[in-house]
Amino acid sequence: MKRPTVSISWLEKAILFHLCLMLLGASWVYGGNIGWMRSALAIWADAGAFLTIAAFMQPGEAGHEARRKAWWLIPWLLFVALVVASAFNPSFTPVEFEGETLLINTGATHPHWPSTINPEKTLRELAFEAGVYLAAFNLLLAARSRQTLRWLLVFGAANTMVLAVFGTIQKLSSQGYYFGSAISPNIRFFATFIYYNHWGAFMILWLATSAGLIFYHAINHRARDLWHSPFAIAVIGVLVLATSAPVSASRAATAMAAFLFILVVTHALIRIAAHRRTQRLPIWPPVIALLTLSAITIGAVGSLANRSINERYTETRIALEKKKSIVEDRLELYRDTWTLAMQKPAFGWGLESYGTAFMLIRPRPLEARRQYEASYLEAHSDWLQSVSETGFVGTSLLLLMTFAPLISVPRRMLTHPLIGYPLLGCAIIALYAWVEFPFANAAVLIAFWTVYFTSIRYARLQERAALSEP
Repeated sequence: MKRPTVSISWLEKAILFHLCLMLLGASWVYGGNIGWMRSALAIWADAGAFLTIAAFMQPGEAGHEARRKAWWLIPWLLFVALVVASAFNPSFTPVEFEGETLLINTGATHPHWPSTINPEKTLRELAFEAGVYLAAFNLLLAARSRQTLRWLLVFGAANTMVLAVFGTIQKLSSQGYYFGSAISPNIRFFATFIYYNHWGAFMILWLATSAGLIFYHAINHRARDLWHSPFAIAVIGVLVLATSAPVSASRAATAMAAFLFILVVTHALIRIAAHRRTQRLPIWPPVIALLTLSAITIGAVGSLANRSINERYTETRIALEKKKSIVEDRLELYRDTWTLAMQKPAFGWGLESYGTAFMLIRPRPLEARRQYEASYLEAHSDWLQSVSETGFVGTSLLLLMTFAPLISVPRRMLTHPLIGYPLLGCAIIALYAWVEFPFANAAVLIAFWTVYFTSIRYARLQERAALSEP
């Protein structure tokens, strides 16, 4: 029986184009984390507000459905209002000293209201973060075709696989950032990303999504058999993507990729066993074949990433042998960040103010000649940094921005591969954000909200299709 087709409106096409171009630009230009590119992404993301308005103004049932979801944006609006209000209540005053601008803590005019250290910096960051959220949220308002959403996921996964090939060749050839045509601000780069742990977070989001796409194709392919479809090429692409984790020398990315690999193989074994039982065929031949392929893959990856693995092993061993281990140093950083947050627990020090505010806890040494020497710009924990910058009120609003749309997803839909796997990737990165700062990267933030809202919208469309079937 032929499946009913859903026409794609101009608005849906515009939203997809808007998201895809933003994702492409962020991922290929310094991971979106160089000043001018982040500003350009903020302007492009904020243009998505016009698409939001257009979605609410759609005629007929489409517009009515979009307007029914307007309440989901209330936490977003409150968060924007909180940050904008803080910009009108600065707590630090800029002072010129020997040709250098210093920020002096003079206290906010209204100390019990939201405040910030640098209003301009705060508003600039808000323009980016709020714009990216709204651009991806537009999918919930206007996307009507599951096929279009699948193509969006395929586009993101394919783009990441090309980046993984680019980065792997670049790493193995030792030719430098962008093959020596540019200089990375951080020596620990991979592909186009300035920091390899940011690449790891970006890659994990699309690796989980790619796994979901493979399982979806395995279930729904229409070729005479699975191997006469793009399945084999897709599997190779996913393996290349996963291989980039150890090649990049990121320990966190390698651990997360290994977890996903074990989960996917286990899921595949369960499905194969169930399918063979229904056909009354022996289970062991395909199971042994899959386990053998997995073992060969692990060996090949280990061989390819041998240099990076040895490099990180040596660095880790040296770090652990120091008087203060990397674990102790990180725990001390978290304790100091918590101390900073508790000085302004309600509204925090202001969005994107951590680097300056933290110097109240760890002042720069007297011998340091520049303002931010021997200081931290990031807390290495996005969640702790969120509490220190926007307080418990702002962080609670961020959580509501995330979970308000999620509650609309029926639990039974979580078993669908294009819903469960992408959301699993998002959950892994959200947990990872407790011990790192993946959301400080523009490409990661764009990918997270894109994958997240695509999955939620797909779940609602899938549920609607299931209810309409006889």
